[in-house]
Amino acid sequence: MLKIVLIDDEIIVLRGISALLKKQSEYELAGTADNGIDGLKTVLETKPDIVMTDIRMPGMSGLEMIKKIKKSLPDTVYIVFSGFNEFKYVKEAIGLGVVDYIEKPVTIPKLKEVLKKASGILSYQQNYREMTQNREKADRAILERLIRHLYERPQDEEEMIRQIGEKNPALTSCRSVFVLKAAEDHGESVDDYRNIVQQLTFDMIGNDPVEVYSFYDHENLILVYFNLGSMEFPFLERVREKKSRIDAGGLQVMIGVSCVHKSLSDLEKAFEEADNAFRYARYLGETEVISSGDVEFAGSVGEESKKDYDAIIFEFRAGQYDECREHIKAYIGRLREQDLRPELYVQSCWELVHLLQIMLNEAGHTDGSYVNVDYYELMHMTAEGEITAWTQQKADMIIDKAQKRQNDGSSRTVREMKNYIDRHFAEGISLDELADQVHMSKTYLSMLFKKEEGISYIKYLTKVRMEKAMDFLRQGYKAKEVCEMVGYHDYKYFSTQFKSSTGMMLDNYKKSL
Repeated sequence: MLKIVLIDDEIIVLRGISALLKKQSEYELAGTADNGIDGLKTVLETKPDIVMTDIRMPGMSGLEMIKKIKKSLPDTVYIVFSGFNEFKYVKEAIGLGVVDYIEKPVTIPKLKEVLKKASGILSYQQNYREMTQNREKADRAILERLIRHLYERPQDEEEMIRQIGEKNPALTSCRSVFVLKAAEDHGESVDDYRNIVQQLTFDMIGNDPVEVYSFYDHENLILVYFNLGSMEFPFLERVREKKSRIDAGGLQVMIGVSCVHKSLSDLEKAFEEADNAFRYARYLGETEVISSGDVEFAGSVGEESKKDYDAIIFEFRAGQYDECREHIKAYIGRLREQDLRPELYVQSCWELVHLLQIMLNEAGHTDGSYVNVDYYELMHMTAEGEITAWTQQKADMIIDKAQKRQNDGSSRTVREMKNYIDRHFAEGISLDELADQVHMSKTYLSMLFKKEEGISYIKYLTKVRMEKAMDFLRQGYKAKEVCEMVGYHDYKYFSTQFKSSTGMMLDNYKKSL
């Protein structure tokens, strides 16, 4: 019987769901709470298998509570309740490893559905642990390193496959091999989609005899599947079926998959197919899963174009708009030189403009800054010159708006950020919190702050805290009291930061007063 703890600040909801859970014989309601603080205490005391919690609660939010619980109970699975238009919080919740969300009001069918899903994940985790423990020569870290080396150095294919087979002989007789490569559509870090793709994996494989190995290609997650069963695993169908749940949560994970191959010796080919499919999925900017069969004649842009594209992203986010304009011209010029298929050229141009619009919005340019980048308008253009002119015009319009906003409002934004830090220095201020205060993405805000102040926001926060600490010490407060007063909970770390910032030991500074 699986233990469940239920947390919600709405008493009616809490009582209603409690009543529903008590009717499910396979589950035990181990405890309830009406706020995040009591919920955290209850969960740590009862150690449940499943935690069901509201997202927004007084005292401590459901997301904050989950972060604290995961440190002590890493195997517990989480389900969150969300209200209308709370996809922002749902996205963050999924990034924390939450298995699913339920929109209020909660219905019995939906409750049963998510509990069945959570039970399946717990069952898979248990089966996986037992399989790992029973495998005598298994060394996952070494295997994943060998598989990654095969991906990075295909010229060593024969030797790598031999070593992989030695580490896990079962893989040499696997029934099917396939590769998935994924990334969150314009995410800021691996953490944005790592748990999302892992959840997709749990949904797909269930209790099937499939082994999964993963590694990262820069910020792209690569998963390699080995089916050890007697039948071919219906891989692509399950990916497409389960990914719809991610899309419904407001997230867009780009996924490219290889064909299904019959032996370990085809792994290098599967890597190449997944790479090609993933690149095409990124060009399309669609939520559909792209398989290697979809891109047989797709083509690809050259390496120099990719370098220009990366430079455009960096320069726009850094506010280097003149340089960004030049790289856009270079990027478009290289695309034209490559004689790409018309549909790929159109898609590459639209992707560029669409990305610029997204970055404009990320930087807080939402009021009166919209530029129409309708893909269907571009799709119906047939002449290369017309497509190029449209792309250049839209790019220039977006950069003009960004440049104007930078000239008008950047200093004000940084001032607001500094004022907030000055008022809340004693609290655990995160970059996410600061970004919410000034309505910008954290990536852009970090760049903007460092550009104007010459130091990162965390160094500025530390500087403010140390100045306040020196002032409190001059007022006669004890060092350990000052530690708490300026937002530190570890006295040793506070002492280290004080010496690093002031050049003096705490005791020496007090003696000098």
